[in-house]
Amino acid sequence: MSQDEKLDKLLEEVSALKQQMDKQDEQIAYIVARLNHMRDKAHENREKQTAWPK
Repeated sequence: MSQDEKLDKLLEEVSALKQQMDKQDEQIAYIVARLNHMRDKAHENREKQTAWPK
């Protein structure tokens, strides 16, 4: 295997890894948005409940 072939193979692997990381970034962004929404709903529900004095 020549140097050029090795470089081409490495570039292909790096490209595949970049695509995988981009996909994971999208998934993480979705998860974070979902968790923020769930937290906001929980705070909203907590505010609606009557708070009994301790």
